[in-house]
Amino acid sequence: MRAFVLAAALVSTLALASCGQSSETQGAAPAAVSGGDVEPVPTGPVLSGVGTVASLEGRTMAIDHEAVEGGLPAGRHEFRVYATVLAEAPLEPGSRVAFSYQAAEPMPVLTELSAR
Repeated sequence: MRAFVLAAALVSTLALASCGQSSETQGAAPAAVSGGDVEPVPTGPVLSGVGTVASLEGRTMAIDHEAVEGGLPAGRHEFRVYATVLAEAPLEPGSRVAFSYQAAEPMPVLTELSAR
């Protein structure tokens, strides 16, 4: 009987030990992250401008804007935009806006958007 209890304790210990991640997989990124599905975080200076919302389709906003000092020339440009920026921003085409962005690939990313 004592041998049975010891064997059960050993099996339980081994089962619990195998529940944790091995040292080989602890630092591994999930497949979606390492597969290139995540866009890089923009770096570099934050530039600001003013313009008019031209369109919003999914996570892409087109803005007709004046020239941005040190950045984009005047015209219509598309920006990647996220829900946190859109939460309280005017979204209707024709709305006058002030915006800030950072350069990124494949398109600049809006960091701020507010009514002007």
